[in-house]
Amino acid sequence: MPTMNKRSTFTLAVLATVLSLLISCSAAPQSPEAFANRFIEAENKAWTTGDLSDLKALEADDIVYHLPGMEVKGWEGHEAYIKQGRAMVSNLKQDWKYLAGEGNLFVLSYDATGDFPVDPAKPAVTAPTTSNFLAVFRIENGKIAEGWMNGTSTAAPVAEANKP
Repeated sequence: MPTMNKRSTFTLAVLATVLSLLISCSAAPQSPEAFANRFIEAENKAWTTGDLSDLKALEADDIVYHLPGMEVKGWEGHEAYIKQGRAMVSNLKQDWKYLAGEGNLFVLSYDATGDFPVDPAKPAVTAPTTSNFLAVFRIENGKIAEGWMNGTSTAAPVAEANKP
């Protein structure tokens, strides 16, 4: 049986260590906070620039968002929701904050302000709106599979909208 010299042993040990590190790094799940931060960046990018590519990479094709009074189903549904929202809102300012996470779940707070049309038939007449929500997200197979949001949105009275 052939014997290994010191150089061969060292080379084999280095290769085994590198392979082990690569496997452990690729198999190690991302922390809920790190994943949440990627989501926040992607969500902000989608709403501010219209570029949804980073968000699409983080969401499952069959994602479901449970929102007050409605469900948004599938990636295409979420994409349409954002595109429609971007067309309606002006002066949008969003503030997402990571609150907690464990395993495949994470929780965020969401505060936003923006100007929304009072009447879709008259988009020039807007009212300042404030939103405050808590959101829980479930990750499955490395992507967001489901999200629950609950909170409030309040608009200024129509009589106060668009005062000079």
